[in-house]
Amino acid sequence: LAAALLLLRAGGAPAAAFLPGPGEPDPPTGDTSAAASAAEPVRNGNGIRWEFAPWRRSGSVSLDGRWLRLEDGSTTRQALLFNDIEFASHLWQPWFVQVRAGLGVLASQERSQGAGSEPDSTRSGSLTGRLTVSVFPLSRFPFELRADVSDSRVQGDTLGTDFRSRRLSLNQSYRPEVGNDSYQFGFDHSRLYGDNGAQDSVSTLRATALFQRAEHSVEAGANYTVNDRSDTEDHSRIAQLSLRHGFHPSGALSVDTLASWNELELRSAAAALDSRSDILQVSSFATWRPREGDPLYSASAPLYLTGSARVVDAGVSGAGGDDRSRALNLSLGASQELGRTWRLSAALSGSLVDSVAAPRSSAVTGNAAATWTAEPLAFGEWRYSPSVGGSVGASHASGAGERRTLAGQASHGVARSVTLGEGESLALNLTQSVGVLRESQTEQVARALAHSGSLFWQASGQGATQSFAGLSLSDSRTWAGESGHFRLANLQFSQRTQLSRHASWSGNLTLQATRSDATQLDAFTGELRALDAGWQRYASGTLSFEHQRAFGVPRLRFTTLLAVNTAQLERRAEGDIDAPRERVTESLESRLDYAIGKLETRLSARIARVDGRAVSSLFVRAQRRY
Repeated sequence: LAAALLLLRAGGAPAAAFLPGPGEPDPPTGDTSAAASAAEPVRNGNGIRWEFAPWRRSGSVSLDGRWLRLEDGSTTRQALLFNDIEFASHLWQPWFVQVRAGLGVLASQERSQGAGSEPDSTRSGSLTGRLTVSVFPLSRFPFELRADVSDSRVQGDTLGTDFRSRRLSLNQSYRPEVGNDSYQFGFDHSRLYGDNGAQDSVSTLRATALFQRAEHSVEAGANYTVNDRSDTEDHSRIAQLSLRHGFHPSGALSVDTLASWNELELRSAAAALDSRSDILQVSSFATWRPREGDPLYSASAPLYLTGSARVVDAGVSGAGGDDRSRALNLSLGASQELGRTWRLSAALSGSLVDSVAAPRSSAVTGNAAATWTAEPLAFGEWRYSPSVGGSVGASHASGAGERRTLAGQASHGVARSVTLGEGESLALNLTQSVGVLRESQTEQVARALAHSGSLFWQASGQGATQSFAGLSLSDSRTWAGESGHFRLANLQFSQRTQLSRHASWSGNLTLQATRSDATQLDAFTGELRALDAGWQRYASGTLSFEHQRAFGVPRLRFTTLLAVNTAQLERRAEGDIDAPRERVTESLESRLDYAIGKLETRLSARIARVDGRAVSSLFVRAQRRY
């Protein structure tokens, strides 16, 4: 704010810059009058006038009323008056330096009453401000600084948890004149202050770089995030480094190498958690498909070769002790197409694992497979696709001896597409798969049977409606020494419809349910114990309706928003600066907005579930812009 005030104060001073060094020589006597010379002093500033353009001003005054009711019966009433003013200008030219600054004053009166307690009234005030400075915004090396101090009561969309926030952002980019190289650097810091004095801060530092030189491309990235919460004493720190190199000398050969390092530190007093883990890995993957003129090329039997190498070093430390493991894996693979229906493939891999908690182990594995996939057969409107495959494998692992496997798989499926009308279609797919595997160490035969089906519908009604719906079901069973049963159901729906010139609605919904039943052999009793966690359900979706002329009144807009998300991640702990502090799993809101000239009004009613508790709110706003 102080910087913004200084900029405002200096805006009217036409200060010209004089660069070091002598000025232009005096013109010959008589060429320029003394008065003109005095009026136009010699300046050596490359034409830059170090002054701000006239400041553009705008602002708003708003009067808000908010009523909240929690599921425990406690209520809160708030009356707020907020005045905000914003200034914008540029230094010399719009593409040189742009400046935007804002200042707001908030006055609040609150009356709260808990269930069975006496009401309590409080008055408070706060200042808000923001400053944005953009240097060379249209150049190859733009820089931007953003500083913001805000109050959640100004927006009016929080549900029972008011907080103040402070945020600072720095962003610098660079791109050379020639080439596709690019460099970016950014820093973000966000701190939230709750009513109870609790603080939640997130700091993120990130940098990326991209180099391209002929057949080589290099991408580098770094990210560092820290999250601290004073009320729960939770702490998380995430550090990431990555370096990727791509080598593509021709269309037939491709080599990609990735090196990454990740570190995660978690502390929580409530959960008695204090752990740290890190993982360093370097992996390289190469593919080669011979083309005409290359060795091993065959037009009738194309060959595809792959190779990979991976090194991993991972460690974890916590209350349970320290452990560190290192692993090395090498693999080679080849696949060849024999005509349009047959494919042969083979792979060889070796691994070495060294851990502090266990002795060193090594393993060598080889397998070969043949697959036959027929071209789809037409039976009326149906298309039938069968497939059969078989594989053999052998492995030798230290401590486990030799193991040989023989496996067979078969699957078939039918599909049909139906045109229901103009722009409307329906697609049905049904698949059945069976697999059998025999391994030498136990002489047991493992069997598996899976069924899946999907139904997709889409339609478009002359540009006014776009709709999609899909239902997927799958069921898989396995029988061996231990049995298992897995089921999944997934339903997706999305639609946008223009009901009339002023009314439209849109929505998307995802429902998913899974269940996994399995049996495990108890090593102490020798009995098979059933593991059943029941159905795991997940729902996510939004539904909105908007009418631009509600009740036939011009400029009266009605909006209804429904949002459901039963599983939300703690995104601030993962470094998401813009993540909300409240975790809203269900929300239904209806709004009426009316504007006359520079006067805007809003009436909003909302019910939601926030952090597991039900909240109802009523919000009224009248705002005048100037």
